[in-house]
Amino acid sequence: MHSGLSMIAPMHSPTIEILPLKKGFLRAAADATHVLVRLVAPAQPVTENSASAQRAPLDLALVIDRSGSMSGDPLKAALESSVRIIQGLRSDDRIAVVAFDDHVQVVQPLVAVGDAHDLVNRVRQIDSGGSTALFDGWQEGVKQLAPFVKKERIARVILLTDGQANHGLVDEAKIFEHVAKAAGASITTSTVGLGHGFNETLLTGMAKAGEGAANFGQTADDLSEAFEEQFAILSNSFLRQVKITVQGGSDVQARLLGELLEDGVTRTRKLGTLPWNSALTAVVELKIGANAKADSLLAVNFAAIAKDGTPVAFGPQILILPEVDLATFSTLQTDVNVAAAVGEAVTGEKLDVIQALVRNGQVAEAKQKLAELTQQADLSEWAREKVIYLTGLLEEDQIMAMKELRYASRNFNRSIKGSNVAENSEVFSEGLEEAKAIFLRKKRAAGRSSAPKPPQHPPQA
Repeated sequence: MHSGLSMIAPMHSPTIEILPLKKGFLRAAADATHVLVRLVAPAQPVTENSASAQRAPLDLALVIDRSGSMSGDPLKAALESSVRIIQGLRSDDRIAVVAFDDHVQVVQPLVAVGDAHDLVNRVRQIDSGGSTALFDGWQEGVKQLAPFVKKERIARVILLTDGQANHGLVDEAKIFEHVAKAAGASITTSTVGLGHGFNETLLTGMAKAGEGAANFGQTADDLSEAFEEQFAILSNSFLRQVKITVQGGSDVQARLLGELLEDGVTRTRKLGTLPWNSALTAVVELKIGANAKADSLLAVNFAAIAKDGTPVAFGPQILILPEVDLATFSTLQTDVNVAAAVGEAVTGEKLDVIQALVRNGQVAEAKQKLAELTQQADLSEWAREKVIYLTGLLEEDQIMAMKELRYASRNFNRSIKGSNVAENSEVFSEGLEEAKAIFLRKKRAAGRSSAPKPPQHPPQA
């Protein structure tokens, strides 16, 4: 069922799916059950010059850390990746470039790409400087976009840094508030961390608050791939700033994994951008009480911004399942695709706990919990390989392990999936992943290019 604040042509409307682990429920069961919720976009229409005709024009602010620690290869890699983004834009896209250390420099105010004369050379001439006024740099990026926000255009700040906020506003909670406020004004934020020194909690938090993506890397190839992913998502946008709202029915407690919902009160989660021929997903835990109604166990609604900038809404979609007794329930087949998605979401929550253990110096406890995860029966092949990779990395490089754990948690709970739910349980191989759109690829290592490399250790002081 669809309802919209504005109508999308039916052939181009998304589909809401609510997929249960089993096609039946036990009333007042001791254990919770789970459902996989998917908002599935249609395939992009095939028209002449389809790629440029379908996507909304972009307003991008590239915010580049030029502090002293970026000197040499890190800054060179950042600048070259920025150049590739600029060169990949359309003439009607607009670009602003901001560089920052303890001061902020507007390298290029927002301008149509076709009018940005000699911008590539000016970007390549950015040199390194002093401290890291991260918030000030990000804020200037927002200021470059704010006066020109239009509903039919996509406005995004892409922040790239190798450090931590140590000049100006440094309070993370307050930074997140500012980033969320900008997203509410249709200026989203994505982040790219570089090297060993960046604050992964700050950068992933900014991306979450800003309804964007979070990536990190250590080399030019890693960084280029992260930027390519950002650009691909923006270029293939079907809906943006998608939000899901779920509410349990009578005597049903619903919990989006990672976010507790009070009984009977709706809660909303930001899912970001939905590309064409993809799905945004969320796993919902249900505790079904004795007085639950089989015809209204869960209600799901989505809100978003369409390509033309118009607010749209879809839903409510209602979960209806037959009530069965214990003997019948035990014979019902488990949906392997839903089980794989649930396993990944649960693993993501556990990785957050493990990352906190490593950060607090409780490495032995973290290793034990990783070992327990590898024995978890419902892990997909990709999830198991990723946990094994994280286990090895923790033995070699605890600093990078903390970052990989943080980003791995986000990836396990990442919203963008393939349109075919069977991909959740498919065999994992690098070859199969390379055939997918870059924003759909699963990787063993979040902070590396698709071909994993040995961990790189920071230089000795």
